[in-house]
Amino acid sequence: MRPLLALWVKEWLALARDVHGLAVLFVMPAAFIVIMSLALTDVFGGGTRRAVDFAVLGGGGGKFAEELSQRIADEAFRATSAPADEAAARDAVRNGRPALVLLVSPEAGALKLLADPALPAIELAAFQQRVLGAALGLKTSAMSRALSTEVVGSPRGARPSSVQQNVPAWLIFGMFFVVMPISALFIVERREGTLARLVSQRVPFSMLLLGKVGPFFAINLAQTALMLAAGCTLVPWLGGEALALPQRWWLLAVVAASTSLAAIGWGLLVAVGARTLEQATVVGGVGNILAAALGGIMVPRFVMPETMQRLAELSPMAWALEGFHAVMLRQGGLADVAAPCGRLLALAAALLAAALWLHRRRRI
Repeated sequence: MRPLLALWVKEWLALARDVHGLAVLFVMPAAFIVIMSLALTDVFGGGTRRAVDFAVLGGGGGKFAEELSQRIADEAFRATSAPADEAAARDAVRNGRPALVLLVSPEAGALKLLADPALPAIELAAFQQRVLGAALGLKTSAMSRALSTEVVGSPRGARPSSVQQNVPAWLIFGMFFVVMPISALFIVERREGTLARLVSQRVPFSMLLLGKVGPFFAINLAQTALMLAAGCTLVPWLGGEALALPQRWWLLAVVAASTSLAAIGWGLLVAVGARTLEQATVVGGVGNILAAALGGIMVPRFVMPETMQRLAELSPMAWALEGFHAVMLRQGGLADVAAPCGRLLALAAALLAAALWLHRRRRI
């Protein structure tokens, strides 16, 4: 443990000499959060034209539900198969598949709409109007007057907004940019012979890599705290909407920690593979930008066509964003973040293993 602590101290001393590089890790995502949250407020409020999936459950053994579903469906709303029961419907809506489930009482006396909290408000209002129109067309005015709406997973009724998209998105982007200082420090140490001297003292290369994990992990967590604080205070101070944090904030820490380890693993692989600062800048910087563009950071996934949404699953930034949204938008629990966090941790382990394998092939 003492050698590892000594390596962490060495990293902090090296980082203390690069104040400008550290400042970029905090200033850049904060600037993106403020600019994009304010600039895209109206865009996120207006929603998207992509068809929204819905289902109708219950009502007269299914015949009435089927007829009502046919009347509601149009180019903007696409009918899908109904869940097995109300519990299954709530779970499905909480995951956004489908985004809307209309519950019809067995007596056809009332309607209840379960809505995904990530659905834009304008689309929710449009669907409510479609339901009322279809119900009136079936001469069930009493039922249509009893229509109520419940946002599943968001007990406070908060609607998704620009700030709820941009704060976690640009936080993730900033966390992955630790690839730049990690690779820069590593290449300088290799060029100046520091790594060779440490290896000659029988310090395992795996420990050298772990020596870089601790300090940058702490930096990523500091980024998380400050970017969330920016969303809660700085954005509303400048005229935008304040970010609402979930009650189970520790789940945000779980997602942030998983994202950090994946980002650090990426940084270590680039650091070991690159021979010059120029190579590290091109590979690390361009790789981050491509992952951000594909993973819903620069362009939200819900406005992408379905083909691009499927491709977005290849980006680790999309996994991280899914985890943050599960907690911040859908008020999810540990089970809801288990899948994205598991993928991020598996990626971190794979990247670290790849860095060790590449070192054994190339040596210092």
